Amino acid sequence: MVIADQSVPPDIVDRLLWRDAQQMLGRHAEADHEGNCVWCGWRWPCAPRRLAERADAASRRPWREAWTLRHDLNSIRAMPGFGDNMDRGARYHNRGDLHY
Repeated sequence: MVIADQSVPPDIVDRLLWRDAQQMLGRHAEADHEGNCVWCGWRWPCAPRRLAERADAASRRPWREAWTLRHDLNSIRAMPGFGDNMDRGARYHNRGDLHY
C-alpha cells in the first residue's frame, strides 16, 4: 500500500528535489535593508536562492530534468566554503552551523 504525502503538491515528480528546494527557499527567503540575502549575506537574489528556484521548477518536470538539477543542487553544497563559518555568513548569523 502506498500512502500519499499530503504536504507535497500533486504535480511534483521528484519529491526529494522539491523538499530540498523548499528548504533552501525558506533559508534564502529575502533581502535585508542593504539588499543582501538574510541567510548568507550575498547580494540578493543570491546564487543559492536562484538555484533553489530552478530546483523547485525542475521538480515538476520529467525525471531527466529533475535529475540534472538535483546534481547541481548537491554540487553547490560541496563547494569550498559552503557549510563553513564564512566571514560573510558569520557577519549576518553569528553562528558556525551555516548550511546551504
